[in-house]
Order: sequence, then C-alpha cells, then structure tokens
Amino acid sequence: MTTIVSILVAVIVIGVLAFVHELGHFWVARKFGFGVLEFAIGMGPVLWKKEKNGVQYSLRALPLGGMCRFEGEDEDCDSPTAFNKQAVWKRMLVVVAGPFMNLLFAVVFATVTLAAYGDYMPEILDFAAVSPAAEAGMQKGDVLLRVGDKQLEYYTEATDAILAANSESCIVVVDRGGERLELTLYDIYSEAEGRNMLGVTIQPARYRFPLLTCVGNSFHYIGELVQTMFGFFGSLFKGEVHDGDVGGPVMIVDVIGQAVRLGFETVLRLTVLLSVNLAIVNLLPLPALDGGRLVFMLIEAVRGKPMDPDKEGMIHLIGFALLMALVVFLTYKDVMRLLQ
Repeated sequence: MTTIVSILVAVIVIGVLAFVHELGHFWVARKFGFGVLEFAIGMGPVLWKKEKNGVQYSLRALPLGGMCRFEGEDEDCDSPTAFNKQAVWKRMLVVVAGPFMNLLFAVVFATVTLAAYGDYMPEILDFAAVSPAAEAGMQKGDVLLRVGDKQLEYYTEATDAILAANSESCIVVVDRGGERLELTLYDIYSEAEGRNMLGVTIQPARYRFPLLTCVGNSFHYIGELVQTMFGFFGSLFKGEVHDGDVGGPVMIVDVIGQAVRLGFETVLRLTVLLSVNLAIVNLLPLPALDGGRLVFMLIEAVRGKPMDPDKEGMIHLIGFALLMALVVFLTYKDVMRLLQ
C-alpha cells in the first residue's frame, strides 16, 4: 500500500512541477501572441485531450514532464503567429519563462512550508554559571536569532556564527517567549579552547518565523540550492561524481516514497528541491532543453539571422532521442541499484 501511495504522490509531484514549467512557456507565449498548438502534461500517447480556442490541452501516458508545442517551432512556417516569425527577444523570454516559473514556484512553496512548519533553530538548553552568556542575562529556552553580524536561518549556522563573531564584544539577538531581546556578550574567546565560546549548550528546536522573514529566508535558501546545483554540474563535467549520485525517474519515485514515509512536511521540502532541480537542468545548454534553444537564439542574435529551422529541428530531435536514451539508462541503473 505504501508503494502505491508513493508512486501516486510521485506522479502528482512530477505532474505539478511539469504543469508549472509549461504554464510559464504558455502564459508568456499567449501574451506575445504566439500560436500555441498544444499544452500537454506527460509524454507519449495521448490519454485525454480537449481543444479550446485553437489549443489542444492533453494528458499523456508517461508522467515524465510535459510540453508546450508552438506553431512553426521546429519547421519553416509563414504564419504571422508562428514561433519562428517572432522577434528573438520574445522567443528567449518564452523559453526562459518555464525555468523561471519553477524557481518562483520553489520560492512560494518554500515560504508556505516555512510559515506552516517553521524550521529548527538553536535553543539554549543550558549554560555555565560563570560564562559570557550568564553575565549577559541569557536564559534557558532562549532561541538564538542573530550572533554578531550573522542572521541565523538554520540551527547548523550557530556554531560558525559564534566562531566568526567579535570576541571582545558580541551582540546576540534572542527570542524569549515571543519577545526579541538584544544582549551584549563580552570576552567570548576561550584561551583554554582556543576559540570563541558563549558558554552555552544548544539544541535544535522548532521555531516559527514572521511571514516576511519566511519570504527572505526562502529566497536565500533557493539561492543556495541554485549554487549547489551548478556546483554539482561542475563536478559532473570534471568527472568527480560517482555512480549513484545521479538518478532517473525510478530514483525520484524512491526518494519521494521515503519522503512520504517521513511525513507531509518532507514531501513539501522535497518538492521545492525538485522544482529548483527542474529549472536548472532545463537551463543546461543541451539540445532539446530550454538552455539548448537559448543557445541557438543567442547565435541568431549575434549573426543577425536564424539558423535553418529544419537543421535546428533535427539537432533538437537528436538531442531529445539522446535524452530519452539517458533516461532509459538511468532507469536501468536505478532498478539494478534497488534490486541489489
């Protein structure tokens, strides 16, 4: 039963992220007057379709993504609403809109999750009777919000913030029963330990942030995820990524299944991560991906004329075939890993 629920949740999550991505392409294209032939969720054979205002809305069999099919996208077309007849900057905005929507969705979803569940922050469990913390009036149950110049967003940031603080005079902001207090700690450097020490023992505790703080923390978190993703791809191109670090659809379903067992909050946080992942992967400069199309448009902008649409379409078709081959390969590796 858990496996069935995990698969259903995975299909829903992937479907929602694909819908958000394609909605970005679709909405901007319609605003610019592009001819849209189909808005589809999923790939492969059509399971359901409905036509409205000249656009075919469809649900396809394989829940691996989606597509927004434009008139004259990969072939020569003389229609004034054709994709290849539009200004290059408009086409670039349409292409970028998909990944942008995924990033925006991630920020909104992260904000909602943070506002609903809060996050773990450093709470004072105990402190030495003779210590900088005791002299400053710190109490058990205080939640550390800022240490020196560092505004804390997670529990794990506390130690680094203390080590980096001014040892002679350090201002600490704490939450005490809903009231924010500013305390000044003096001489926090310990000669015996050779580092800054407040003289406290901390523990992770749930803490609810104000809404505006949730928004700011979410932007910062998404920014960190983007940096991590680019760092990962840099390691991938350098050959520093090991077998098992990269997965396909089966691994995604498996990870979502683990998230389902851990609880709804974990599913929400994983959805944020997958949305950022989808945005960054699509921006890679590879044929058939949004990033690959952007490369051709940048070349067109520099040359002052587009490439032959038939040749470009063939390149994207080959890129798509290679992408599907990669998905099949990763799926095989994922299945073998699970069997082992």
